[in-house]
Amino acid sequence: MNLLKTQLLLFFFFTTGFFSQSNSSGIIHYESEINSKKLKEYMTNKREKIKSKGLVKSLDKIFQNTNSIKSKLVFSDGKGLFKVEDKLSLGDKDLAQKVLETVSGGSKEYYYNTNLKSYLIKDCGALGECFIYPNTFLEWKLTQETKIINGFGCYKGTRSNGKVIAWYAPSIPISFGPKGEYGLPGLILELEEGKIIFKATKIILNPENELEIKVPKDGKIVTTKEYTQIIKKAKKSVFGN
Repeated sequence: MNLLKTQLLLFFFFTTGFFSQSNSSGIIHYESEINSKKLKEYMTNKREKIKSKGLVKSLDKIFQNTNSIKSKLVFSDGKGLFKVEDKLSLGDKDLAQKVLETVSGGSKEYYYNTNLKSYLIKDCGALGECFIYPNTFLEWKLTQETKIINGFGCYKGTRSNGKVIAWYAPSIPISFGPKGEYGLPGLILELEEGKIIFKATKIILNPENELEIKVPKDGKIVTTKEYTQIIKKAKKSVFGN
C-alpha cells in the first residue's frame, strides 16, 4: 500500500465512522447564504464599476443584508428529495431575501432515484403552473483535496469548469446533494454554486421513523429542452428581445 492510500485511510478512520448502505436513510439540513469569496469580489472589484446607483443599492442588500435560507434533503433506499424550507412571498420579506431564496432552489423540488436512474425537477413557481422535467446528467471532476466537515472527511469535486464546487463524504455513500446536485461517490455536505454556498448544519443518519420519498406529481411533464423554451418564451413576453 502506497503512502497516499495509507494517509487517506487514516484520514477517514479518525474523522468519521462508516455508514451502512444496507439501511441508508437520512435527513440533512442545509443553510445557504452569499459566498464570502463572492462578497469580497463584489466589494473590491465590481461594485465601483456599476454605474446605476439603484442597482448598487439592490446588490448591496443581496450581498450584505440577507439571512441564510434553510433547506432539507431527505433520502431513503436510493431515493431522495431536496427542497427549500423557507417559503416566502414578496410581501413577507424584501426583494433581496426573495432573490436568495430563489437561487437556493425556491419553490422547486429536486427528486433523485438511483435505482431507476431517474432525476427530476418540479417547478411550480415560474409561470403559475407546475412543470416536471429531467435533471440532466452532471459530469464531475474529482480531486484529492480533503477537509473535515461536521466530523466527516470530505473530498472536493468540481464541474462546469470549476464554477461549481462540492465537498462530499465518501463514508456516506449517497450520491445526492442540495439543489439537484448528484453523481458524486458520497453525500455533498458543502456546495458552492454561483454566488451562494450551501452548508450542512445538521446530519441525521438512519432515523428511527421510516422515511417515505414520493416521486413528484401534479405537474405537466416536459423535456428539459421544452422547459427551457417555455422559460425563454415567458422571459421574452416580459422583457422583449
